[in-house]
Order: sequence, then structure tokens, then C-alpha cells
Amino acid sequence: MDLFIDYPTLARAIIFSNIYALLGLGLNLTYITTKIPSFAHGDLATVGAYVSYFAIVFLLGSAAASVYLSLPLVVLVSGAVAVATYVAVFRPMIRRGASITALMIASFGVHFVLFSAVAIAADYVQNTYGVLTRNVLLTKYEFVWPGTDFLTSSLINTSLAVAAVSALLYFILYRTRYGVVMRASIDNIYLAKAVGINVEAVFAVAWFLIGAVTGLAGVYMAMFFPMTEELGWLRLALVFVASVVGGLSNIFGGLLGGYVVGLSTVLGAAYILAPLNVPIEFQLIIPFSIVIVILLFMPQGLVSLLTKRGR
Repeated sequence: MDLFIDYPTLARAIIFSNIYALLGLGLNLTYITTKIPSFAHGDLATVGAYVSYFAIVFLLGSAAASVYLSLPLVVLVSGAVAVATYVAVFRPMIRRGASITALMIASFGVHFVLFSAVAIAADYVQNTYGVLTRNVLLTKYEFVWPGTDFLTSSLINTSLAVAAVSALLYFILYRTRYGVVMRASIDNIYLAKAVGINVEAVFAVAWFLIGAVTGLAGVYMAMFFPMTEELGWLRLALVFVASVVGGLSNIFGGLLGGYVVGLSTVLGAAYILAPLNVPIEFQLIIPFSIVIVILLFMPQGLVSLLTKRGR
């Protein structure tokens, strides 16, 4: 085995880490506002990927379009879908005092609704317009920086996306009045209501952010994983691992966990499983083993270390 990590493997590990970090941010915000890790979270990523693809094909012209021209529409549609699921399903159930178990089952139902809606849309577009809608990659629509290849450009672009989203969320949550109101609503929902805060409106905005960030992550996912209605669902387990490892109770816990998952999955498969001739299908054993070890010593996730140091 080589003593040093080759560049393509390291680049893919960081790219996947960036993608899981974005997905983890969205899932943690979902958990904080509804107290459940939503089973429909991956489907928001799938929605983002398909919105981007359809925008490129039908609105921008696929010949020379960049995936980044479709991002405003991705943010709007994915955010709107997320808000719709909150307003139509989770908010009414929370009002009626639904248990966490009931909310989780409901999120599973939302998953099937979104999953089916994407499948129907994909079938309709393919049958009506003759456009290939499955097993498509958005690779050729990535912006490639001068003097670089696709892999390096994706490394740069996904890293910039994580930095921009993290900075924007930090600014919104800690430097704006809305952020103060939102954090107050999260810390004590009953006290927030007592002082006149419209908690449901605050959470609706939070769900828009959830959809926007997750839809963005879906666009990057579709550059490396064939696009089908299962795009987000098949990676949901790793997103859960990222959020739990980082710490579900902190919005930025998913950010930390995303890098644990991405790095361990790619590097573990390349430098642990491959030399042992273990099939790539077993690569999930590494991140799941790590989550067990971390939770044994840090039940609140990695973010608990930062919290303790801050005290």
C-alpha cells in the first residue's frame, strides 16, 4: 500500500465530504425544528437535482449551459417543496401533539410521496419529450476553472459552496434579528410563543433554508451518482450518520459529521478495504463503525467537544 494518498482519491474524499456536510446541515436543521430526523430529507436532494437538470434542458439549452445558472430555481423549488411538507404535514401534526414516532412515520410517508412525484415527472418528461431522465450525470454541466480538470474544479466548487452556505447560515442565525428569534424559538418554544413570536412562521423560513441547502447538495450529488428517483434515498443512511456523529442538537454538527463520513468512506474503501480485497459494497462498515465508537465516548456527537471547550 502506498505511503501517501493519491490526489484523485483525496479529492473525491473531500468532495464527498462537502456534499455530506451540506446534507448534514439541512438534516440537523430539520431535527432542531421538528425533533425528528426526516426520512424524506434525501428526496429534497433528488428534487434539487432534477430541477437543475430540467432547467438546463428546457430553459437554458443543454449544449452550453452551466449547472450554476439553474441554482436560483433549484433554491426556490427545493425550498418551496420543503416548506410545503412542513405546512401540510408536520405543522398540523405538531399542533395536535403528535409523538416523535408518529412524526417519523409521517416523514416516511412524505418520502414516498416525493419519491413517487419525482418518478412520475421523470417518466412524463421522457415519454413526452424523449429526454433521458434516468441514469443521467450532471458532470458535463459543472463549471471547470481554467487550467484544471473536472475533479479539481468540483473540489474547488463544492468547497466554496460549503464555505458560502456555512457563512450565510452563521450570519442569518447569529447576526440578524431573525436568527435571534429563531434560536429563541428553538431553545424554548413555549416561552417564545408567550412573548409573541410567531414560531410557526419562523420554522417555515427554517424549512425553506433546509430545502434550499439540501437541493444544492443534490445538484452536486448528481455529478457523481447517476440521477434517478433514488438518488437521495440511497445516501440517506450516510446523511443520518453524518448528523449523529457531528451532533444532531447543533445546526453545524452535520458539517463536522459530513467530513467524518466522506473522508472515512472514500479513504477507508481505498486504503483499508481494497488492500484486503474486500468488495466495495462493504464500504459502509467504516463510517458506521466510526459512529459507534464516537457515540460510545461522545453520545452528543463531536460538537459536544467544541461546547465543552467553549465553557
